[in-house]
Amino acid sequence: MRKIFTQCITALLFFTGFQSFAQETTPQQDDFYNVGNRVNELRLDVFDAAFFSAIDLTYERVSDTSYGYGASLFANFRDSDDGYYEKFAITPFFRFYFFNKQDYGAKGLFVEVFTKFASGEDYDSIFDVDAPERDYFDVAAGFGIGNKWVNKRGFMLEISLGGGRNIGLDDNSPEFTFRGGVSLGYRF
Repeated sequence: MRKIFTQCITALLFFTGFQSFAQETTPQQDDFYNVGNRVNELRLDVFDAAFFSAIDLTYERVSDTSYGYGASLFANFRDSDDGYYEKFAITPFFRFYFFNKQDYGAKGLFVEVFTKFASGEDYDSIFDVDAPERDYFDVAAGFGIGNKWVNKRGFMLEISLGGGRNIGLDDNSPEFTFRGGVSLGYRF
């Protein structure tokens, strides 16, 4: 009887220990899968890279589940013959996120306000071959709207569209500016 009792206690301790071990997770695993602890995002606009031979790289800091801020760096490597008149732009922005009921937030529908510091080639000189080639630098203020999807590993897809108006520092600059695209990125 004593032998059976000892075997039962040993088996009970073994399964209890096994069950306890199976319930534990390491802090590294929790941090990796918890996207809410990640506050930095890096994105590349694949639309500009594929169709305009341009790089539009964006960094965003997620401060809360409801807002974030960051900046975009745009560089166009082609001649302006393709109709894209901007050559270089830096665009700081501030975003408000709506309808994000997920635990890790800062995704879903967003509205942003931005300021764009851009230089490029005069819009009229691109399409008029007789016009002299003139460069410009101007500052624009505008807003945009978009949607961001983030999976539990931190990979994201973003689609956005927006525009603004140049304030007219240079007479050669276009009246309006565009912001938007299709971006892929990662939250870390």
